Amino acid sequence: MEMRKVVSFGNSSFVVSLPKAWVTKNGLRKGDVVRIEESPNELIISAREEGKKKLTEITILCEAKPINELKTEILAAYVNNYNVIRLTGSNVKNISASLKQILYGLVGMEIIEETASTITAKDLLDLSEVSIDNTVRRMDILIRSILEDVTNPDSIDSIHERDKEINRLGLLSSRIFRTATDNPSVLKIFNTNYWNLFIARQVTVELEHIGDYLKRISRLLKESGKDSAKKQYFQLATRYREAMKIYYDKEKDKTYRLESETKKFMKDFDKMIEKNNDPNTIRTAENLKSMAKAIMNILRNVMERN
Repeated sequence: MEMRKVVSFGNSSFVVSLPKAWVTKNGLRKGDVVRIEESPNELIISAREEGKKKLTEITILCEAKPINELKTEILAAYVNNYNVIRLTGSNVKNISASLKQILYGLVGMEIIEETASTITAKDLLDLSEVSIDNTVRRMDILIRSILEDVTNPDSIDSIHERDKEINRLGLLSSRIFRTATDNPSVLKIFNTNYWNLFIARQVTVELEHIGDYLKRISRLLKESGKDSAKKQYFQLATRYREAMKIYYDKEKDKTYRLESETKKFMKDFDKMIEKNNDPNTIRTAENLKSMAKAIMNILRNVMERN
């Protein structure tokens, strides 16, 4: 954040200079027109047309790099909103299956060219159709479907696949947030403001965590089969559904009650951990407690929402 002085200009105007780095980044020159959106306590200056995408490319060199390192670079490029990701190197042909699997895991990215030494993927996503609020709902729908199957031992593989989709949507939410940060006009498309967008992004982070906890809980319940742990799980699943209803309805007054109840519920997990010697039961209780904490974090985001 920069502080700039307001300078008087003539009898009816005031002037604030634009940061040179921002002007250069957006390719502006003397005489160009910018759009100014006014609200009671802020002005939003936008350099490009609403919804217009600036093509940005990145080339990632794959030589002598393990696949995990390349995955980190690819995900970083995706979140940082590069439209074209080009992977190149003499080893590409040997690891192409792994590279393509990573790219297929990115919403909107499609492979448009492939040779023995290069794989090129391009973003074909229409941002106006994938608001962060829609992403939250899609993640929530997946989690609700998992909640129904956690205690079914035959659903573990399916739960793992759905958790992968939740993670894909989590990356998408990061990309949407970054896009809105780079281009304020995107906020107008989504009919929101920075703070509420940040809150929604925080909720997607918690939903990703909940998906991970449910994946582990499903496996642990299959191994332990303890009815007491299942009972605690069903009660926690009910609290999750209540928390998301509160989030959608923006019912701040109900958050305090449910948060207080969830805090008390977490003490039951502490007791379960203290009184048990069975490793599976302890790990189940730990994941249930972590899930309860994620639910509390969602409720706290509701409290801070505008």
